Amino acid sequence: MTMTRKQRTQLGAFIRQKRSARRRSKRDNSVELDSNEQVGFAFTPQRHGLLPEQCRTANQLLRRRDRESPIRGTSKQAQFRRALRVAGIVSAVKGGRVGNSHFGHKLHGHRGAHILAENRRRIQERRQFEKVWEQQQSQPQTYEQWQQAIVEWPVQQDHRDFMAF
Repeated sequence: MTMTRKQRTQLGAFIRQKRSARRRSKRDNSVELDSNEQVGFAFTPQRHGLLPEQCRTANQLLRRRDRESPIRGTSKQAQFRRALRVAGIVSAVKGGRVGNSHFGHKLHGHRGAHILAENRRRIQERRQFEKVWEQQQSQPQTYEQWQQAIVEWPVQQDHRDFMAF
């Protein structure tokens, strides 16, 4: 869908207005640190309410995670993802879940268990159908026997939509 001339002029005016407002605004990039706050560490007792040992653990976790899969860029989305990563680390450290593989396994597997059970049931039914089908195909049949087998063939009882989960 193409833009009309009026829409293009409105968009151009909006972009010019935003750019000029950005140029006019003064940005303060200076960072004020407390006297005992270390430079280069994301987690501090004052900022996150952690103990010094917890701060060390959280910094190690953040460095490891950034090394494994860094978040690149300076966009709002990248900033938001960094904030989520920091919040998750703080939550894990405060909750005592660092190194608890049982918690991670439980968290990973609690969604979709009913879907997996339904899939197992469907796979079992399909295998049973294929087994009976192979047995019937291996036996020579007359046309009348084939017609009777079609009439007697079990119909699927569950008529739910596959998106109904």
